[in-house]
Amino acid sequence: MSLPLISADNTFGLLFVFLGLAAFGFWAEKTKLGQWISGVILTILAGMALSNLRVVPFGSPIHDAVWGIVVPMAIPLLLFRADLKRILPEAGHLTIAFAICVLATVAGVFAGFALIDMGPEGNLVAASLGASWIGGSMNFAAVSQATGLSQNGALTAASAAADNVVATLFITLLLVLPGWHWLVRLIPSKIIEAEEYEEEHEEEAKRPELDMGALAMQLFIAAACCFVGFQTAALLGIAQYGVLFVTINALLVANIFPGPMQRLEGGFDLGMFFMYLFFGIIGSGADVMLMIETALPIFAFVIVMASVHLAIALAGAKLFRIDLAEMLVISNAVTLGPATAAAMAAGRRWRQLVMPGVMLGVLGYAVANFIGVGLAGVLG
Repeated sequence: MSLPLISADNTFGLLFVFLGLAAFGFWAEKTKLGQWISGVILTILAGMALSNLRVVPFGSPIHDAVWGIVVPMAIPLLLFRADLKRILPEAGHLTIAFAICVLATVAGVFAGFALIDMGPEGNLVAASLGASWIGGSMNFAAVSQATGLSQNGALTAASAAADNVVATLFITLLLVLPGWHWLVRLIPSKIIEAEEYEEEHEEEAKRPELDMGALAMQLFIAAACCFVGFQTAALLGIAQYGVLFVTINALLVANIFPGPMQRLEGGFDLGMFFMYLFFGIIGSGADVMLMIETALPIFAFVIVMASVHLAIALAGAKLFRIDLAEMLVISNAVTLGPATAAAMAAGRRWRQLVMPGVMLGVLGYAVANFIGVGLAGVLG
């Protein structure tokens, strides 16, 4: 019997699994366990279990399609009601949270490098992973190539495996933390309090009727935002920043035509569905056995780096009186990127944090390569 049970080219088999995971996540939200740790976390863990039990592959064209098509389409759907006149005055202070999180990752790199021996090219591994945890996987690839780490294929693969596993665990932790009441008492959050109130009164709220015309119009506009955004980025020679232009286009539509966009119902819910599909994909990409076999010292380094990052981020939130929910989303944006930050904010129903999460995540992309190359020199 060949493994995985559902091969990477079995499109409908993988759609069956990942759409099932999304449905499972929404169902789990209504259970006691889901209300405690959230359906998002259960979806991620279920995806990780299925891939590591060799039911589904760790990567496939479906994985690529979700990252390349579904996530960019979800971002406009989640932003079509983003009122910048209200959001910008409230979100300006989040640049402080961004700076804290970047410095927290840098401190984590130094701590991990001092504590963990990763061999003669350890400085290159540390720098590349530091770039990944300030920007994203594209920054890991860029810095590993710039520093010469990519010439050691085995070490690069081991680093990527450890990075992916810890990133999956880290986003799960970020989603759990809002449920720790002692932490919310230590670092107050009006956003988390509002979320808990909405959950208690959710059944009282009247749900709008399904309007297929409104959904079709929002999908059309979202596709237009993606088309124009990625074309603009390509013409400017910065295709890797396409998501930034998609975000800008969605915000322009939302704020130039606020009345019509407010009347279109269901777009945010559809974006949420796309994000649950994405969470299943995230979980299934974590190859735990590969990490154990090839990358235990690197895994230990990433754990130290992530732990120091989180400790400093939370301390910064307490010191500068930053809302806990805001700091968690910005930590996500810095360490994991704009897509997961938007997914986290949407999954927790923190709508006002979707746009800042995306924008500051893209800013992380912009600065991570410079910081990563600098770290390689300093640590070397």
